[in-house]
Amino acid sequence: MFDRIASDYDRFNAWASLGLHQHWRRTLLRRVLAGARVLDIATGTGDVAFLAAQYGHTVVGLDFSERMLAIAREKDPDGRIRWINGSADRLPFSDRSFDCITSAFALRNLRGCLEAVFKENIRVLRGGGKVLHMDFGRPDSALSRLGHQVHLSFGIPLIGQWVCGERWPKGYLENTIRDFYEPREVAELLDRAGFRQVRYTPLSFGVVQIYEGTKPC
Repeated sequence: MFDRIASDYDRFNAWASLGLHQHWRRTLLRRVLAGARVLDIATGTGDVAFLAAQYGHTVVGLDFSERMLAIAREKDPDGRIRWINGSADRLPFSDRSFDCITSAFALRNLRGCLEAVFKENIRVLRGGGKVLHMDFGRPDSALSRLGHQVHLSFGIPLIGQWVCGERWPKGYLENTIRDFYEPREVAELLDRAGFRQVRYTPLSFGVVQIYEGTKPC
């Protein structure tokens, strides 16, 4: 599915997020300590990885979609970032390899193996290292929830079919957002994996949530 939509992925994100996606990513990366070695899992075409590199971090981008990675490499002619094909629940790295692990809009796609993903996160982080995951949520207020539901039910499908045509995976994005864990449940999974100082922060009235935790030293 991700291979099929890779060529349209960046354009879809810009339209579907109403132009907010890069603001959300910058908010995420402002929480990374200076000069970190960062692993961006499910990196897609590399938006978070490129921003992290711009902020002065050493970055590895990992994704299971070869087509997504091919586009990321095309956008990186100077080879600033190391791009690796791999699975977030079986990371091809040794223990304590990174200072920070990031992801943007990936956790929903990993729902079935999220416990394994978080255990791998803590394994490859150094003591004191952080996870910073961002994904879509469901707003709390009635008015925001109504607008969000309208966008999910009508806006997203129209944009997806306009941008991707027949390659658009009908219903996938909307259903994974609706069926994903509540923020407190994601926090509980991080805590269960061994992270401390776990918290979640809503952005844009709860349309997006940032999840973070720290590996004990």
